[in-house]
Amino acid sequence: MRKANGFSIGSSASRKINAKISAFLLLLSLVLPAAALSSPGDPLTWRDSTWDYRSEDPTDIKTEIEPAKLFGVASLTLIAYGAAYGFVFEKGWWDDERTHFHFENDFDYALNLDKFGHFAAGVVLGEFFYEGYHWAGASEFQSYLFAGLSALATHIAIDVKDGFAPTWGFSIFDVLSGGLGGFLPMAERYVPLFKYIDLKWSYWINSNAYYDSNHAASGGVFTDDYVNQTFWLSVKPYRLLPESVRKYYPSWLAIAVGLSIDEKVFTKEPHPRREVYVALDYDLEAFRPQSRFARFAIKMLNYFKLPAPTIQVYPEFHWYLLYPIKF
Repeated sequence: MRKANGFSIGSSASRKINAKISAFLLLLSLVLPAAALSSPGDPLTWRDSTWDYRSEDPTDIKTEIEPAKLFGVASLTLIAYGAAYGFVFEKGWWDDERTHFHFENDFDYALNLDKFGHFAAGVVLGEFFYEGYHWAGASEFQSYLFAGLSALATHIAIDVKDGFAPTWGFSIFDVLSGGLGGFLPMAERYVPLFKYIDLKWSYWINSNAYYDSNHAASGGVFTDDYVNQTFWLSVKPYRLLPESVRKYYPSWLAIAVGLSIDEKVFTKEPHPRREVYVALDYDLEAFRPQSRFARFAIKMLNYFKLPAPTIQVYPEFHWYLLYPIKF
């Protein structure tokens, strides 16, 4: 169960405080040298504060679609659909009696944090669909567009099946959330706003409230464990600063605002609440790897909010040294 932070007198509490202080000093010893070694004056590369790092190198852009590769992407997609239906959703209601198709908009579930979860799933699908279409020879724009449409189609297919479930239903807002997530990679490529922000996700099991409750519909799949998930908006100050000031600020250091919920959502205690966090963050793209594979790896890793000093600002004030790990 989740434990509230507080000040108490005793050897155990003292050891915890000393451990946090020691770890914080260690973190500073790592951060400060890195800040001093940051090099905003490096020659311009594919990733620069004024140029979109997601644009493909000219040598990577193919001129036409290769039918064999496109067929391979389509085949793998169909196999993935079949595996998801046959194995993942079997935990929910596959063996139950079907009902007539119906709609259900679950606005009260998980204080709507599940909509962020559907969005995040759409982002992952969009990124992998993009890589598949790009590998098959589609142009950069076509790859992003087809990826977004494919992620949207995936969510529609899932929710159509849910529409016949006895405990679920077709949710238009779940589909819209997942579909918008599928188009996020395209927005990050072509919408200037996304040069300055990232959307991220973190997960760490600090509470067993979700797993200790009954899950007639989902079977206790970790993706529904919203108590231990946090969704983040990460801002890149380096890119917002005037050029004359950037040399004083490490290009990889960002600031993030996160949203989560407390365990009352699943323990059925009254008045469940949302939680708001403010944290330091790392913009991994600032390290400028050159190969396309390294860029893809960094791009995917940058969707995860890595542990960092964090303050909970609502509904209570706490601080954590390496949130989402609470100790």
